[in-house]
Amino acid sequence: MSNDLLKVVQEQHETIEEQSRFIANAAIAQRKQQEIIKRQSRLIADLIITLENWENVAKYDGLELKERALNLQKAERQDLWK
Repeated sequence: MSNDLLKVVQEQHETIEEQSRFIANAAIAQRKQQEIIKRQSRLIADLIITLENWENVAKYDGLELKERALNLQKAERQDLWK
């Protein structure tokens, strides 16, 4: 009986260690994801600034380009449903 109890305690200890490793790995993965999101946000902000500067230099309104792209997308979708 004492061997059985010792075996159960050892299994519980191993399970706890495994769970601790899993939690540590999940925390590392989460930190990496947060860093990637921060970098993506900075890149998007830089892209927006670049586009705004391009619009100012080119005297071009990006809204028109977006509308044209949207209209093209709508036309393509209509063609798909024909």
